Amino acid sequence: MDSKLGKVNYRLADFEDNEKLLHLVDSISMGETFELIFKRDPNFFYACETQGFQCQTAIAELEDNTICASCSRILKRAYINGNPSVLGTISDLRIVQSAKQMRILSNGSEFIKKLREDNKAYIHLATITNDNKNAKIALTWKNKSSTIPNLYDLGVINTYFVIPVFKKRQKSNLNIKYGSLEILDDIVSFLNKEGCRKQFYPIYTKEYFLSLRDFRIDDFCVAHNAENQIIGVTAKWEQSNFKQIFLKKYHGKMKWAKKIFGSLLPKECENIKHIYFSFTAIQNDDIEVFKNMLRYMYSDVRKQKYNYFVLGFHENDPLNKALQSFYAITYKSHLYAVEYKSDDEIKAMLDQRIPYVEIANL
Repeated sequence: MDSKLGKVNYRLADFEDNEKLLHLVDSISMGETFELIFKRDPNFFYACETQGFQCQTAIAELEDNTICASCSRILKRAYINGNPSVLGTISDLRIVQSAKQMRILSNGSEFIKKLREDNKAYIHLATITNDNKNAKIALTWKNKSSTIPNLYDLGVINTYFVIPVFKKRQKSNLNIKYGSLEILDDIVSFLNKEGCRKQFYPIYTKEYFLSLRDFRIDDFCVAHNAENQIIGVTAKWEQSNFKQIFLKKYHGKMKWAKKIFGSLLPKECENIKHIYFSFTAIQNDDIEVFKNMLRYMYSDVRKQKYNYFVLGFHENDPLNKALQSFYAITYKSHLYAVEYKSDDEIKAMLDQRIPYVEIANL
């Protein structure tokens, strides 16, 4: 290991490491046009609790007890090939600039590999933003260390930062309303029935939503048809009490955009006031139903003066078309299967369903 760093110890983090993890998170910014810090105040582990039934955060710790790198493995219940299964996600990869990143990455991957020997997950996924070029090169380089798994490209994820600037009129006679405890069982049943058509769609339970941090049942938005049957569900989810997006600086074309659009874009050195649209399932991927549900929630988001509402879909998901009538900044990333298998072996594990990614849980 680099003599400047000294000995590096790899272990699982516990709650006593919270302050050190928050310091690591705050020290690392990402992005080229937007330089962002994805903060976790006041507790790093609060967000982990929302993502799955098990979270293992691996850390690389220096001799002075500071943390120079972290990576989380999350296990969640999800539909894979239409069947209930366990999905693993690899996320929150952060390495300080002063570390020898390739060596930290290689040794850290070996530690994560040992965690995966529990064989609990059918497959593991990871997302890498398109402007995180260093991570993409390190992880997909053909001469990378054998401890780093193969990343099999599953396509592009479009994340939309929708700016609620202009008023949107409701253009439908659909029966759309917010959720309630009385219809929660029906909401959960609909999400699972429709969601399993998508690859990696989470398996939801009533208990999950009742205990979900900072989520209220009336945050659901539900569309019914003339027979009073549910035909669409999505939801608002405010996470600023445990996850924040801090805008450190604009660069390139966005620096000029800020000068032009002024107050329509958030200020530098402040948290971006945003809300996620999550838990989405639309019967037959009906674009008009989803578009009108977005319009229904749009006015409330606008009144509450959010800079953005944020949601995302795989590039092949028909629901992308519903965003065409909204003014949005699109942030692209790639979804990868992360396995110690060949491309052909990974491909054989999955059918042709369109992947689903819950942006709020990345």
